Amino acid sequence: MGARLALLLLLGFAAGPLAAVPAWRVTAPGAPGEVLLLGSVHLLRPADQPLPEAIEQSYARAARMLMELHPRELAPAAVQAALAKIGVDAPGRTAGELLDAAAWAAAAEQVRAAGFPAEALAGLEPWFGAISLYTGALGAAGYDAALGVDQQLGERALRDGLPVSGLETLEEQLRLFKGLELPTQLALLAKTLEELDTAGADTARLVAEWRAGDVAALARRLEADFAGYPQLREQVVEGRNRRWTPEVASLLDAEGVSLVVVGALHLVGPEGLPELLRQRGLVVEALQDH
Repeated sequence: MGARLALLLLLGFAAGPLAAVPAWRVTAPGAPGEVLLLGSVHLLRPADQPLPEAIEQSYARAARMLMELHPRELAPAAVQAALAKIGVDAPGRTAGELLDAAAWAAAAEQVRAAGFPAEALAGLEPWFGAISLYTGALGAAGYDAALGVDQQLGERALRDGLPVSGLETLEEQLRLFKGLELPTQLALLAKTLEELDTAGADTARLVAEWRAGDVAALARRLEADFAGYPQLREQVVEGRNRRWTPEVASLLDAEGVSLVVVGALHLVGPEGLPELLRQRGLVVEALQDH
């Protein structure tokens, strides 16, 4: 199931394909612009630095950038405010209320074994508990949003004066989870608890697949991790891809190169952005080596 995915590229050189990282070039006959789709990883470790050269080259070509979130949404104060508004100030039914005594005892033991205070989970909605625990586990393994592709490129764009915009707001992202049906929220929490002790190692494998531009491996990961959870996949991945597609396609009307930076798992599979753009009649070329 996609707890670890739901919670947690491109450059068209005339000289040849782009080495590594998931990457596509989108064009249309007669359109003045081109779009480079860059698959990102939202949290990375110091050991994952510097970013791949292909990302640096893509950014250097960009006349503008479109990201999942505007860089201002990624500032720590903005993140904390959104989490408080959606996850704390307007609580629904909490994990402590929804889990029976046996389930709560098991959950509390898993949380303590992972080094977190179980009492804090009791007052959170299941979706928020899942995100908080998994983010904490990744942080303990050395992963940091400040080192991720999105935050690094976003901060650079603000410094450089590069026009940058967001596809959605952080509040909108959080409401996707808050709007999940309670059985799905509880399943998300249960799977997150199971994965806490392997969070760091599994994310390291995902980062390796991303850095290698292994689109097939990322597509298999997407299928396996969301198997049996259609509502979560629709809310977190496929529905968002469909909403983003027209805005990405409209960038072809602008002169020059538009760099689009979204999570790498939004770019793979039959409902990924490259395939949805092809279905609109656009020319979509995969640039990563295989």
